[in-house]
Amino acid sequence: MPKTTSEEKYRWIKPILDKKITIKNMATASPFSERSIKYWLANYRKNGIDGLENKSRRPKTNPKETPIRIKERIIELRKDNKCCAKKLA
Repeated sequence: MPKTTSEEKYRWIKPILDKKITIKNMATASPFSERSIKYWLANYRKNGIDGLENKSRRPKTNPKETPIRIKERIIELRKDNKCCAKKLA
């Protein structure tokens, strides 16, 4: 039994890599879509077994984040005036 998700994915794409079965036939036999299997194959061919690891879908940046220079200026004002954020606003 596979211990990680990458081992499980590899177990499903191994027959395709060995050319024992086609992608279409594997998609009908497995609980995964053809698109997922193709995605796993591409990642495996590109990065090996490490390419099958789950990746974070979390955004890397926040477009609404306050710029650093504004944050620094607020900290400066709070130190100088000894006021809380509500009074500064």
